[in-house]
Amino acid sequence: MNKFYIFLPVVLLVASNSLYSQEYFQQEVNYKIDVKLNDKVHEFSAYETVEYINNSPDELEFIYFHLWPNAYSNNETALAKQKLESRWSRLFKDEELRGYIDSLDFKVNNEKVNWEYDKEHIDICKIILDKPLKPGEKIIISTPFHVKIPKGVTSRLGHIGESYQISQWHPKPAVYDKYGWHQMPYLNFGEFYSEFGSFDVSITLPKNYIVGATGDLQNPKEIEWLTKLAEQTAKIDSFDRTDNSFPESSEEFKTIRYKQNKIHDFAWFADKRFNVLKGERKMPASGRKVTTWAMFLNNQAYLWKNSLEYIGDALHYYSLYAGDYPYNNCTAVHSALTAGGGMEYPNITVVGNAQTGRYLEMVIIHEVGHNWFYGILGFNEREHPWLDEGINTFCEARYMSDKYGEQDGAYNLLGMDKLSKFFEIDELRYNRFGEIFYLRAARCNIDQQASLHSTIYTEWNYGDIIYRKVPEVLEYLMAYLGEEKFNEILKSFYEEWKYKHPYPVDVRKAFEEGTGEDLNWLFDDLMQTTKKQDYKFTGVSKSGFTLKNNEKNTRACVHYCIQKQRNHIQ
Repeated sequence: MNKFYIFLPVVLLVASNSLYSQEYFQQEVNYKIDVKLNDKVHEFSAYETVEYINNSPDELEFIYFHLWPNAYSNNETALAKQKLESRWSRLFKDEELRGYIDSLDFKVNNEKVNWEYDKEHIDICKIILDKPLKPGEKIIISTPFHVKIPKGVTSRLGHIGESYQISQWHPKPAVYDKYGWHQMPYLNFGEFYSEFGSFDVSITLPKNYIVGATGDLQNPKEIEWLTKLAEQTAKIDSFDRTDNSFPESSEEFKTIRYKQNKIHDFAWFADKRFNVLKGERKMPASGRKVTTWAMFLNNQAYLWKNSLEYIGDALHYYSLYAGDYPYNNCTAVHSALTAGGGMEYPNITVVGNAQTGRYLEMVIIHEVGHNWFYGILGFNEREHPWLDEGINTFCEARYMSDKYGEQDGAYNLLGMDKLSKFFEIDELRYNRFGEIFYLRAARCNIDQQASLHSTIYTEWNYGDIIYRKVPEVLEYLMAYLGEEKFNEILKSFYEEWKYKHPYPVDVRKAFEEGTGEDLNWLFDDLMQTTKKQDYKFTGVSKSGFTLKNNEKNTRACVHYCIQKQRNHIQ
């Protein structure tokens, strides 16, 4: 492991103390992309223009761009090395597994500029500006590009036959914030950080493809066609699960256009075999209606028949927890994926095969929930994965508890009724399910603290700590504050930071100012150490009881926090 990352949390902590006083700023990036798919050779050609607005106080002499399709180009990329560490031996030895981006010809304000690949990472490049971009100024950066789409068995970008999963697919400026540039290679574990702006994307492909994408579809005839497909799907009682063959591609092409503001990413998924469902959900605070879409294949249609309920309920509960979903459409797509059970993008999520209906619901609500904790609150996921995955998984558990009450048994996820009874965990609640995985590492003392850079975690701990421990810590915080106060602070934080890039220091500031308390027992002890919670009763009285944490060197305020909870516990 790169030794640099060992010291990164310390560096960031020092930097945060010195830089936090600086005035907040964020850059604005507005895209216009025209792309044409060639499904005979699994490639696409495109042209992109990027309006880059410098809202920083600094003059910029260069701009880093991400060229993430190049992550699939050879066995020396960061993605390849990470997959090798995960014992994925095939890597990119087979031609069909390889993908790349080429035919780049960057111009700034229609004038050619010099640019160069990063010395270490071929999926990063630097555009050298002929003259510095001053604060308040903007430029137009343009380039053609061509992408060879890899077979979709490695990570997120790919195709399986004529089914396309197109994400992290175009040249994209890295974030520049008060901590500097955040250029990063594509990785399977450890996600992304991108600038907010707008997307205007036109996709040309054979006419009989069904497409789900980020943004609002601008073609009335295409919307009418999808609506008719949804009406037809809704009438089907039984799907032929064995029929997953691809129809012949139409000789006629169509161009469909999507637009969206206040987002930082764009993904699209295309398949000629999709079944379609269409619904609507009213947002709890504003009463505004959001259109929901589900697109899925025959082999899992029996599970997806209730998918609109899951999408709509996710929109409802997450809006209650944080604030109303602000966009017009929300889509879930069943397609190939080799980066976990699901993956999030603004307005759309892709979900792989599910074992049960409850498992499918869990994945859909988790990925739809990322519209808040990744999409609207644009956390730096690579450096601080707990902000994104941890908070989102905590809200996912709240959803299950609020919707199902005591019937939210975790074993239902995988249909493990008999096995769970054998191990006597059949009554285990959903929000306790993750604790088992965290304790597996903690009791062997191989756990890691929750506030690390994503690349420092072992593969197991990335799941056990970020997805399991952090939700436990946040549930602890909610119990300490009370649900009403916790919700009040979270909603206030959402309103202040939506469409921006908050950091851990901002989350802590929101909760400490919202309570008027020093919460170092949580943000320092529970989050930044591997100290354990090991409580025992030390006293009982008519007014309540007291607890002691047996963990050595734990701050006294943890004990104090438990004392404050006596009235809640009784």
